[in-house]
Amino acid sequence: MDENKIVPSKIHLTNIKWEKENTILFKNRLEKNPDYDITVSHNMMHNLEKEIVKIRLFLDMNALIDDPIEQGGSYEVDFFYKIDDLSDHYQISNNKPLFSGIFVSTLLGISYSTLRGMLFNTWKDTFLSNVILPVIAIPDLLKSKR
Repeated sequence: MDENKIVPSKIHLTNIKWEKENTILFKNRLEKNPDYDITVSHNMMHNLEKEIVKIRLFLDMNALIDDPIEQGGSYEVDFFYKIDDLSDHYQISNNKPLFSGIFVSTLLGISYSTLRGMLFNTWKDTFLSNVILPVIAIPDLLKSKR
C-alpha cells in the first residue's frame, strides 16, 4: 500500500444519490442574515471485489440569530466511486481492510466539494441563497464518523 500515491484517473465518481433532503425555511425573509451552525460527518462502505466505495455525507445546518430559528436543514448524500486497483489503497488487518488516510481523505474532499456545489444550486432560489458551505479541514471530516 503506497499511502502517497493517488492516481486521479483511477477514481471514478459513478453516482450521487440523495438519501435525505430536508430544507427548512423561515416563512418570511429575515431582517438580519443569520449565522449558521453547520455539522458535517461521514461514513464509508465498500465492496472490495467490485472495487466500489460509497461515502455518505451527513450535513446538519441550523440558523442562529441570538437563538436558533427554524431555518437550515439536514441532508444525507451518497457518493459512489469505482476505484481502479482499489487494493493499492488498503491492507488487511484483523481480517478487515484498513484504508490509507490519504485515500479516504481524497474521496472525502471530492465528495464534500461536490456537495457544496449541489447545495449551492439547491438553495439558489430560496432564502438560503447567500449561504455557501465553508471550506473545511478534511482531516477533521475524516475524524467525524457517523
